[in-house]
Amino acid sequence: MAAAAVSALTLAAMLTAAAVAPTAAVADEGDRSQTVSCESLWVNDSAGATHARLQGCSVTWGKNIIDGSYWQTVKFQLLDSRTDGVCARARVAGDHGSKDFSECKGVWTSKTANLSGRTSGIFISVGYGLNAWDLTHYKSLIPPSGF
Repeated sequence: MAAAAVSALTLAAMLTAAAVAPTAAVADEGDRSQTVSCESLWVNDSAGATHARLQGCSVTWGKNIIDGSYWQTVKFQLLDSRTDGVCARARVAGDHGSKDFSECKGVWTSKTANLSGRTSGIFISVGYGLNAWDLTHYKSLIPPSGF
């Protein structure tokens, strides 16, 4: 009986030690990010018919505090509202480059632009046909503090 009591105490001590033992630390990769949403955009023709729409827009501003790198991820959906052979277009631009997108089938299509480098802002524009980049339908976003 005494041996059983000692074994029980030993087992209890081992389980208690295992329960409070520290777990392995997860290494900090240094990545930090902040996501902000941006407005929907659309373009109408002179008669008031909508040709291009952009919705569900978000910008994730990222940086790595270890290696000093910066990046931006812009996500949105694009729609060609009128399937008349003139496609909807969108452009995402930063200080170090731009990405162009189009949609011609009349369905909301998810788009992603990955930009790298520290930038003073992100410029998102939407258009169609010849006036695709007339710069009247755009959103300009500045990075949050620290990005």
